[in-house]
Amino acid sequence: MKKVREEVKPNGGHSLYDLFDDMIKQMFNITDEEYDFIAEHATDEDLSTFLEALGTLDTESTFTQRRKSLEVRNKYLEMYKQT
Repeated sequence: MKKVREEVKPNGGHSLYDLFDDMIKQMFNITDEEYDFIAEHATDEDLSTFLEALGTLDTESTFTQRRKSLEVRNKYLEMYKQT
């Protein structure tokens, strides 16, 4: 089981957007600030790769898609730490 960092907490908003954001933050084990940084600084291609890990309604994501998504996440978290 994945251990979620203590600082990663869902906002608990009631809109569909809040639920979607919380799902992404928990899946990638990132904080609000880290999530905002990725959203602001990532290229369109990187964002697409990042979100491929979610899969679709019809199919789950592959191991390769998840690995690439984590590579994108790690790239932007390193940039975040440097700021």
